[in-house]
Amino acid sequence: MNAMRIAVTALMSLVLVGAGFAQTPAPSGGDDAAIRRIVQQQDDTRNRGDWKALGELFTNDAEQLTSAGEWRRGRAEIEKGIAQTMSTAYKGGKYASKVETIRMLTPTVAIADGSFEISGIGGGSATRRGHTTYVLVKSGDRWQIAASRSMVPAAVGATPPR
Repeated sequence: MNAMRIAVTALMSLVLVGAGFAQTPAPSGGDDAAIRRIVQQQDDTRNRGDWKALGELFTNDAEQLTSAGEWRRGRAEIEKGIAQTMSTAYKGGKYASKVETIRMLTPTVAIADGSFEISGIGGGSATRRGHTTYVLVKSGDRWQIAASRSMVPAAVGATPPR
């Protein structure tokens, strides 16, 4: 009975110690603000059509999956794709993101989840809304977007044909 109690106590101690190591660090106030600022800068540069400034917010090897299902790989492809989309399908639209949560995977890697809205599409009242996730990396004191994934919710069931 005594050996059983020792074994259970040892096991519980290991579980509690392991849980402490598995917890994700919370973003520091400075990192939280910097990550939110990068996402805001993405919206601002997109809305004013400054594709080079927008591209600088991404790492050279960044990836973007759009809510329309288009893959863009690399900074140049992201710049070109956003420029094309904002001058055609979303012409006149204003892009706005809202970061809802930030999860630090390491002190230099974060996931930011939230929502996006493109309003005033075509100069009218058309709007596109969805969810977005960013993976950001920190080099020195600078955060950049390494990946973004956007999606528009779809009804449960089979995907309609394209």
